[in-house]
Amino acid sequence: MSLLDNLNRYEISESTGFLPAEFPLHRLPTYYSPWETVGSNLPQLIATKTLQNAVDGLPLLSTDALKSVPEARRAYVVLSFIASGLLFGSSTTVDRLPSTISIPLSSVALRLGIPPYSTFAGQNLWNYRLLSTSESVTDPSNLFAQLTFTDTPDESWFFIILTAIEARGGPIIMHALHAFEAVSRDDAVAVEKHLTEIAAHLRDLTPVLPRMYEQCNPDIFYNCIRPFLSGCKASCELPKGIFYENEHGGGTWQQFSGPTAAQSSLWQFIDLALGVKHRSTGTAVNEEDDLVEHPGVSSEEGCLFLQMRDYMPGPHRRFLQRVAQEANIRAYVRAHPNNEDLLAAYNNCLDRLIEVRSKHLQIISRYIVVPSRCAKQKSLPTVNPVVGRPGSGPNKRMEGQATTAVAGTGGSSPMAFLKQVRDETQRTLIYVEK
Repeated sequence: MSLLDNLNRYEISESTGFLPAEFPLHRLPTYYSPWETVGSNLPQLIATKTLQNAVDGLPLLSTDALKSVPEARRAYVVLSFIASGLLFGSSTTVDRLPSTISIPLSSVALRLGIPPYSTFAGQNLWNYRLLSTSESVTDPSNLFAQLTFTDTPDESWFFIILTAIEARGGPIIMHALHAFEAVSRDDAVAVEKHLTEIAAHLRDLTPVLPRMYEQCNPDIFYNCIRPFLSGCKASCELPKGIFYENEHGGGTWQQFSGPTAAQSSLWQFIDLALGVKHRSTGTAVNEEDDLVEHPGVSSEEGCLFLQMRDYMPGPHRRFLQRVAQEANIRAYVRAHPNNEDLLAAYNNCLDRLIEVRSKHLQIISRYIVVPSRCAKQKSLPTVNPVVGRPGSGPNKRMEGQATTAVAGTGGSSPMAFLKQVRDETQRTLIYVEK
């Protein structure tokens, strides 16, 4: 059965792609009201340093009453937000999750095929709400985040910009899959047509990313929002990771990267479909490498993209595995060097992808690199980590971050990583000598 005939199995929408076709639930059934109460009051509980007390009062609830995938997603979102609030909303280091959170979070995460930790999917695919159901999910002005850590418009805007981009990427998936089938039929005209549509949709979503500047202040993001997106893998503050308690008083230490755009299935899909090959950051690329053999990710185990697939929902991860096996566009274009229209359509897709990645680099510079430099120089005012405005006292954990090297929430150096990703995309362009 073709991928086009199997979209439901992989939880992919024809219109919105990896964003579920059904809107996220606003609330779980009554049995789970204790979770919802804490989740809906999370910013206030963090601000008043009473979150730990609220969690200590939670009963240990079974996940057996979650009767649908949307309910499981909602439970995962609520529990993962509470967990990150506990871990990173304190001025002191917290490295344990109590059983009332860790057990149901681990259970529902296993059901969804995703780690029991905050992820891109939990924050950006399953955590939005429409202001008007008559308007589009592709317009960030019509969206807001259901759960946040800080209750700031900056944080909601940060999440839903990425949500809107995911929604706009849906048609790209469909056109790429149709292009795969056109290649199988040796229909160069159809392949060119679908590549032209892919480029058009990439062009359509590119302006959404810079809209981040409209309502998300870089200083607020860096000092107030970003700490809650931290990972617990290779962390100086959390050298052993996080201890997940079980109901018998024991537990296990686990380590995870923080939520990052590298966990987006959409961008990995586009790379796979177009045959863009990535390597570990800092690894030199031989110009003679065959970019068809291992599209999307290289065979090197250290490639961040390959690691980040473990943080995607199980159906999406399995879909990408199928795509990696069936992607055939680049090989087809290379096999038809005299078809100038086909070659131009393919390279146009890559040019649009390079443009997106250049915009992403600008975002990273403005939201992470520049504020980091300011923090190191201690030129920023003291900031309340929850309300996101100048406050009355320093956040000790942020002071520690200001003295360390800039790293992305996924654990990599974001500028070096993204520059290499952009360069690898550039290298994928096909040039034919005449």
